Amino acid sequence: MSGGRIQLKKSNQTPKNDIFGRMGDFSVRIIQSIYNNCKFVCRVFRAMYYVLRGRGDMRRVDLWVEIDAAGLRAIPIVCLISFMIGLIIAFVGHMQLEMFGAEIYVAALVAISMVRIVGAIMTGIIMAGRTGASYAAEIGSMRANDEIDALKTMGISPMEFLVLPRVIALTITMPLLTIIADAVAILGGMCVAISIMNVSIAEYWQTTLDWISFKNFAVGVFHGWIFGWVIAITGCICGLRAEKKATGIGRATTRAVVMAIVGCVVATAILTLVFNWLGI
Repeated sequence: MSGGRIQLKKSNQTPKNDIFGRMGDFSVRIIQSIYNNCKFVCRVFRAMYYVLRGRGDMRRVDLWVEIDAAGLRAIPIVCLISFMIGLIIAFVGHMQLEMFGAEIYVAALVAISMVRIVGAIMTGIIMAGRTGASYAAEIGSMRANDEIDALKTMGISPMEFLVLPRVIALTITMPLLTIIADAVAILGGMCVAISIMNVSIAEYWQTTLDWISFKNFAVGVFHGWIFGWVIAITGCICGLRAEKKATGIGRATTRAVVMAIVGCVVATAILTLVFNWLGI
C-alpha cells in the first residue's frame, strides 16, 4: 500500500510459474510461424508464376550472378568436405570389414551411403552455413538500410527482385553440387582402398558400379533439390524479418543457419518414411 492506494498486478499477465500458460503461448507462436512460412512459400510460387508469364521484376543477370555465387564458387568447399567424408567412411568401414575378410565391400559402403543420402545431407549443411547465411545477411542488411522499402516505393516487388533469383539459383545448383559431392567422396574412398587395402582402381570402380543403382542416385539428387528449396527460402525469410539494427542481422544469420539445418534434417526424416512406404 502506498499513499492509500493498493497496487495490483494486471490480470492479463501470465505468472512466471504458469507452465500451461507458457506452453499455450509457445504453441500459438509455433502455429503462427508455420502459417507465416506457408504464406511466404505461396508468395514465392505466385512470383514464379508471374515471372514465367513475363510479368515479373526478376532480372536474368541477377539469376546468373546467384548461380555463380551458390554454384561455381561453392564447388571447392563441397569437394574438400566430401573428399574427407569419403576418406572417413572408407577407413572406418575397412576396420570393421577387415575382421570378416570383406574389405572390397568398402567401395559398396562408400557408394551407397554417399549417393543415397550422406552426400546430399553434407552438401545441405555446407550450403546452409555458406549460402543460407549469406542470403539472410544480404537481405537483412538491405532491410536495415531501408533499401527494401525503397524498392516497394518504386513499385518493385522484393519477392521477385530479391527472393526469387536466390531460390531458383539454389534449387538448380544443389542437385548438381550433390552429384559432385558423391563423385568426390567415392574418389576419397578409392584413395583409402588403394593405399591401405591394396585394391586396384579397376576392382574398386567395378564394385562401386555394381552396387550403385539409379534408384539410389535419384533419391540422393531429389534430396538435394528439396534441400535447395529449404535453405534458400529459410535464408530469405530470416533476412526479410531481421530487425533493423546490427544485432538483428546477426540474429537473423544465426537463425537462418539453424533453421536451414533443422529443416534439412526434418525433410530427410519425412522423405525417408515416404520412400520406405513406397518401397524405393
